[in-house]
This record gives sequence, structure tokens and C-alpha cells, in this order.
Amino acid sequence: MRRQVGRSRDDDKQNHPFVLQFVGYSNSGKTTLLTGLIDRLERQGIRVGVIKHDGAHDFEWDQPGTDTCRFREAGASFVAIQSRTKTAMLEQRAVPLPVLVERMAAAGAEIVLVEGFKREDYPKVVVLREEADQELLGLVTHPVAVVTWQPFSHPDLPVFAVDDLDGVEQLIMERWKG
Repeated sequence: MRRQVGRSRDDDKQNHPFVLQFVGYSNSGKTTLLTGLIDRLERQGIRVGVIKHDGAHDFEWDQPGTDTCRFREAGASFVAIQSRTKTAMLEQRAVPLPVLVERMAAAGAEIVLVEGFKREDYPKVVVLREEADQELLGLVTHPVAVVTWQPFSHPDLPVFAVDDLDGVEQLIMERWKG
């Protein structure tokens, strides 16, 4: 991509955040890993967006009886709520991952961490809890690293223990700045 005159690398980063997926089977430790990484990155002043795929359930964000729930039940395609400190918007449809990434970029995310979406085409950290989970490495596109609960080595990918937040954070920083 050719940079427009007057645009800096920082401008490009803001318009196109660094995206890294964390994929693994249920209860592999993805959420725990991500919460630790989010805390570390945000403490460095990096604006982090997180997108979670809920492939197995039809999540409920709203609470029965609230005004926003009543708006949805009445058939509204979009419902938003805003307070002094937060804003949320719910759409009554699935939005493709690239669109969600674009929205987070527009909101100021510099790094977008994605939990799940195994079939999407962004770089992936594959989280393995059990030995049998290793087959996932052959099923996903663009694996860039492995996080594992058990001793494991890979001929082409860096491998981190599940509690090695320093190592995974360093991987993120190197790829983001790269």
C-alpha cells in the first residue's frame, strides 16, 4: 500500500489497527490470557479493542424488563444506550469481523485482539490445552504462535507457556511495531 503524501506511519496505524486472533477450543484459557494482555497493553497507553466470537450460543447482553430490551423486543434493528461513562450499541444481526475491526479503528483502537473466529484470515495465536488440541494448528490459517499448557515444540512457530505473559506481550509488540 502506498502512503499518501502528508500521511505518517502513525496515521496508517490508526486507520488500520494491528489485529491478532487468539483461537483455541472451549476452556483452553483464551479469555484469561487476553485479560492479562489487555491490562499490560493498556498500562502502556495502547488503546486495545477486543472482539469476542460467541459461536456456540446466542448471547444476551441486555436484561429483561429494561427500556433497551423493550426496544429490541418491539423490533428495533439497532439499540444504543449511553451514560456519562459508557456507550453500547446492539445490532440485531451478525456483523462480519472486518467490519467490527473497522469500527474499532474508527473509535481509536490501535490493537484489536480477537477471541475466536477460527475461520477468519487474520494472524492467529493458537491456544492448546490438551495434546489432542494440536490438530487445530492444521485447521486454521495464518498461525503465528502457540500458547500451550503442556510441553510442546513446533518447528516453525514460537511456543509460549500459558503463563508466559511477558513472552506473548513481546510477540504482540514486535508484530505491532514491525
